[in-house]
Amino acid sequence: MNKKTIISLMLGAMSMLPASAQDGWFVDVGGGVQTIFSSDASKLDFGKRLTPSYRIGVGKWITPVYALRLQVGGYALNGMSTSEGLYLRDPQTDGSVYGPHDPVIDNVTVRPDGTYRHYLRYVNAHADFMVSLSRLLFSGQGKFDVLPAVGLGYARTFAYRGTAATNSLTANFSVLAKYKATKCLDVNLEIGSALMPDHFDGRITGKMYEPTLGATLGLTYNFNASKVCAKKERSRKQHREAVVDTVYMVERIVERPIYKERIVEKPVAKKQNPFRLASISFAYASAKPSEKQNVVFENIVEYLKQNPSARIRLDGYADKATGKAKTNLMLSIRRTDSVRNILIERYNIAPSRIEAQGIGSNAQPYENNNLNRVVIVTAIPE
Repeated sequence: MNKKTIISLMLGAMSMLPASAQDGWFVDVGGGVQTIFSSDASKLDFGKRLTPSYRIGVGKWITPVYALRLQVGGYALNGMSTSEGLYLRDPQTDGSVYGPHDPVIDNVTVRPDGTYRHYLRYVNAHADFMVSLSRLLFSGQGKFDVLPAVGLGYARTFAYRGTAATNSLTANFSVLAKYKATKCLDVNLEIGSALMPDHFDGRITGKMYEPTLGATLGLTYNFNASKVCAKKERSRKQHREAVVDTVYMVERIVERPIYKERIVEKPVAKKQNPFRLASISFAYASAKPSEKQNVVFENIVEYLKQNPSARIRLDGYADKATGKAKTNLMLSIRRTDSVRNILIERYNIAPSRIEAQGIGSNAQPYENNNLNRVVIVTAIPE
């Protein structure tokens, strides 16, 4: 395989990636629940520690694999406090240093064991580096993807029910699993954690950090993909208009008993000295080319590039061992339509250089029925 063919294959593979994974901006929003693992938090029932959370982010793919994102999230957390520790906004101090008296205790109900719920309101803004694992490890093009992310951020705790206002630097980690619902819209589930410094909740207990953990369900909208969708739809519409005459001709001929004779006796082919350039196979009842045939398409495209005045003809077939004649005819039309779409949309071949006709099972180019699930590509030199 020469260097030119390898480059063409790489460009073709890149063009098949979803638009959101190639380049372009995206936004994501979501909502869910979270909890904090602060000092004494375990003394509060886990269900009562769960609080609502939100996230909203904007990002951009810098390569098909890597992206940068700015995300803002947070809202509420429930912790627990006791008389142990040092507290910011101690009324006995000037409000700028830590003291032994917690101002929260004057705004909540103290439980018999001396603990009391610590209410927090906060926002956390962080910049993340994201990786698409399906494209990094498997060059995936499917609907599912997993994206781990790591980043640094800034958290602001607001003064609320005795809690002190604080500013903190945070370390953020998450794993986002997404499913491509449409070309432009993904459904995602993100599990994320933020490591907060000990003073995050206005209380010093000697811990190095206090982690949060949350799960949110949300949506991602890919801006670049929306443009690609519109472009492909215009291309499909133009192609449908271009093949109307071919489809009409084949459907009209199938109603005549001389259809097979007209296909077999084609004097024009001999005058133009055509030759068989390639054949593209299909699975049973499928109109999508079988896998691992990229090299076949590359050879067709290379021939057309080297022969600018040449054209090709696509003859679609179906095996007569399965299906009725008219069903097989329409299946063969769909197969030629699929091959033509690939040549026009992926490889930018001019529609005027491609003829197409569905033959169905009225003619069988091969003795083996399975081999007749095929589109034969004939080169027509000028």
